[in-house]
Amino acid sequence: MKIFTNEQIAAQLDVRSASDAVRAAYLDLQRGAAAIQPRARIGLSDVKFSAMSAILGSAQIAATKMYTTINGRFRFYIALFSLADGALVALLEGDAITGIRTAATTALAARYLARPGSRRLGLFGSGVQARAHAEAFADRTGLREVMIHSHDAATAHLLADSLERRFDLDARVVDADEAANADIVVLATRASEPVIRGEWLRPGAFVVSIGATRPDQREIDDTSLLAASRIVVDWTQQTPFETGDLLRPPRALIESRPMEDLSSVISADEYRVADATDIVIYKAVGIALQDAAVAYLAYTRLPS
Repeated sequence: MKIFTNEQIAAQLDVRSASDAVRAAYLDLQRGAAAIQPRARIGLSDVKFSAMSAILGSAQIAATKMYTTINGRFRFYIALFSLADGALVALLEGDAITGIRTAATTALAARYLARPGSRRLGLFGSGVQARAHAEAFADRTGLREVMIHSHDAATAHLLADSLERRFDLDARVVDADEAANADIVVLATRASEPVIRGEWLRPGAFVVSIGATRPDQREIDDTSLLAASRIVVDWTQQTPFETGDLLRPPRALIESRPMEDLSSVISADEYRVADATDIVIYKAVGIALQDAAVAYLAYTRLPS
């Protein structure tokens, strides 16, 4: 059994290959060749321990992601087990994997759900996941502008400067309504109340919410949900039960919205048309299938 560090793992990963690995895992799930165990949490007054597992049938690998939450800070580990003999084949530090798997899955969803030729990215937040998503979209064909809105002006300006310098994009810090008026809108905050309003969204927008992952957190307002022609989630058996974005709105509103699993979208191989005017929302909380796919990808590239 080998142990690998975040530094070793980060050197082996990129968004495109991670997206492809997650796509293959979702196709396995749709075919019945993968399985997922929802997140389970236990805790005391000041600490939490969480675990979530998945099986990748094609790879003959089972993976368990385990992590602690102490004073709001996370430490992630992923264990990989052989389904041939049950052996523990590797233990990987999971921070680098967690950092890339969310953005990689969002980029995958955008292949199908964002309009081709989308030029403007609106980004809410300027932390780790906001940066990861900005970088994941930076090489998207046709993207020209990034508009950042964040409560932390200093990190927002640093991110804008980095994107301009590294990717030659027009990146700037803006008000919330301007950031929301983009072709692709990414919400990467830990907000307890909605950060966008439906009336700010432009026709045809693809709205991504990945920051609000707990019942007490919410990024999307009722008007945005009502405006959406469909809501796609990273897993229907977990996402609707974990996030305030889908738990706190009126039940009648949520039940009136078509909700789909990302695996169904991928397996249908359907793509958004360039002149679409409807609004599509993708809501994610992070699932074990994504972690397993990216962890196994890294493992196959690491030195034996």
